[in-house]
Formats: sequence, structure tokens, C-alpha cells
Amino acid sequence: MLNEFVDFLIFSITGTFLGVITGLIPGFHTNNLALMLFSVSYGMNEMHAAVLISSAAISHTFLDIIPSTFLGVPEEDTALVILPAHSMLLNGQGYKAISLSANSSYFAILASFLFLIPFKFLISDLALYSILEKTMPFILICISIIVIFTSSNPRNAALIFLLSGLFGMVIFGMPRSLFPALAGLFGASAILLAKKEEIPEQKIGDEGKTNVKDIASGSVAGGLVAILPGVSSAIATTLALLLRKNKNDENAIAILSAANTATAFFVLAILFILLKARSGFAVVLQHMIPLYKWQSAPPQPMLILLSSILISATLSLYLTKFFGKIAAKNISRINYAVLMKFSLAFMVLLVIIFSGLYGLAIFIVATLIGMAGLKASVRRSNLMGVLLLPLIIYGLIQWFH
Repeated sequence: MLNEFVDFLIFSITGTFLGVITGLIPGFHTNNLALMLFSVSYGMNEMHAAVLISSAAISHTFLDIIPSTFLGVPEEDTALVILPAHSMLLNGQGYKAISLSANSSYFAILASFLFLIPFKFLISDLALYSILEKTMPFILICISIIVIFTSSNPRNAALIFLLSGLFGMVIFGMPRSLFPALAGLFGASAILLAKKEEIPEQKIGDEGKTNVKDIASGSVAGGLVAILPGVSSAIATTLALLLRKNKNDENAIAILSAANTATAFFVLAILFILLKARSGFAVVLQHMIPLYKWQSAPPQPMLILLSSILISATLSLYLTKFFGKIAAKNISRINYAVLMKFSLAFMVLLVIIFSGLYGLAIFIVATLIGMAGLKASVRRSNLMGVLLLPLIIYGLIQWFH
């Protein structure tokens, strides 16, 4: 029994540090992490490997705020955080953005544990999942309408939404197309239109205050993502941000970070509540361990993985702040123009490595659309049409058939 507990701790901690490493790599998504760990876990004890992957998936959602803040390289789940985090960086509050994100992710895990039983009751006992699945395209249409018509210039917002949406339709189904699209829409476009500034000395110590409403709305958004197939936390966060009044950069970072981490938590829960995989790491777990449906009490494998998540989240809270502090102390020594050129060159390199030359073409077109959105002075959330419109069209086709 003691040996099993020691093994559990070792694999939880090891997985956490693997997630730290991948979280610090710009553009590295949790799905890539899951596939990488699956390939190297051959021959391992199945439960040990599952603990390793679950811990890594959670810690990755904490650490990925650092490259988003300091380099502006997005993942699907952190695309919307780039501008508010970078804005705080230019105000000398880069460490505050990192700490706020880490605290929000950690409290989102605690909130997710509190929401877990009501979550199961809603989606399983009350069959909310089947209702949402059938009405998903109409839910996404409502989200899109809210995104467009709450903008200060609805006409420009609609044009940018449709432009990015049509672009999304063109690349829909293309392998490895999402990263270059998001890197161009949210990363490169902002870099190319950024003002020439110097990065000020970063203030270390101010961690900001987490807001209960931000944590709750982000966690609920994460649960929604876990239920709906194909919906990213960026889309759910778009809705959560729109419904949040008097929001600022700190609110945006807190909500998105909470949603990002809560999504990973609830994706694991869905695996045992509905026996459905909603992400790359859940698919890997599905093929790795025997799954038992959560009936009256959570099955033992679920309890083990939830315990590993709690350990990983606690360690990740401090590790994110530790590496964020190192980055914040040194970032002001770097010339801003040089940093932006490096970020852009690094983004192009990642696109070529992950997606090849056709990915580079997607990246260039996406960058132009992202620049058009910035020039039109519309909210960045309108660029989420790249995901929303294809999902709406696909959902309507399925619904009418």
C-alpha cells in the first residue's frame, strides 16, 4: 500500500514537471503533449501512465500563460489572453498577469471540485448533455450574435467575424491548420501592428486579487466546453467575458485562465460520467485505462486521477509564479523591437515545423485578417469566427439531417 502511494506521488510530480516544460514551449498544445506521452509510456503500468498524463495536462494549463504573456505566441486556449497580458507587460505588470493567471487556475480547480457533483447531476441525471448536443449550432449562433452586436461598431465586427469565419471554412478539416491560423490571427498580427516601445522594469510582488465572479464564470465556461464537442475554452470564455460587466485586462486573464484549467478538469470528469473523450489527453486515457461509468460513487481510477490533478495544481501554482518571476526580472533587459522580431521569427519557425509550407500560407492569410481586425478597431473575440462559423455550419448540416 505504501509503495503504491509513493509511486502515485512520483508519477504525479513527474507529470507536473513534464507539463511545466511543455507549458513553457510556445505553441505546444496539451494534445501534442498527450500524444507524446502516450508514445513514450509503452510498457508502463497503465495507471501510472494515466496519472503522469493527467498531471502534465493540468500543469500545462498553468504554465502556458508565460509564453503567451512574454512572447505573444498563442495556443487555441490562450489566444484571447495575448492582448490583455501583453498590455499588462507593457505597464510593468507582467508578473502580476502571471500570478493572477496562476491563482485563477488554482481556484478554478477548487471550484471545479465543488461543482463536480452538481455537474454530474445536470449532464447525466437531468440529461442536459443530450439537450445541449442537439441544440449546439443554435447556442453557437446566439454566442456569435452576442459577440457581434455588443461591439462598439457592429458592422465592422460582423465583417471581421464573417471574414475570419469564411477563412475557417476554407481551412476546416485541413490537418495541423489550427495553430498557424491562430498564430496569425492573434499573434503575428498584433506583433506587426505593435507600437515601438521599451519593456519597462517589471514590478515584482503585486499578484493582483482574484474575483469570485471571474473564477465562477471561468469554471462554468470550462464545464460548458467539456460538454460540447468541438467548442474550445476560447469560445466559452468569449461568452463569459461578454456577460461580465465592468471587465478589464485582469478580469479577462482571470476568466480565461480559470476556463482553460477547468476545461481540463471537466474533460476528465466527462470521461467517467459519459464515457466520452473531449480532448487529446482524454482520448489517450480512454485507450489506456479501463473506464467505469460513475454511478452512485466515483470509480477508483477517477478518484486516483482527481487526486493527481489536485497535487499537480498545487505544485503548478508555485512553479508558475517561480518561472514567471524569473521571466519578469529579465524581460526588461531585452530590447522590445528585438523581442518582437524574435517572437515573429520563432512563430514562423514553429508554423513550418508543425504544419509545413501550406501552414505558412495559412499563417500569412490569417495574419492579414488579424491585422484587418485591429485596423477596424473591433474586439479580438470577433476573430473567433474562425472556429464558430465552421462549427455552426457543420452543426446545422448534422441537425437538418
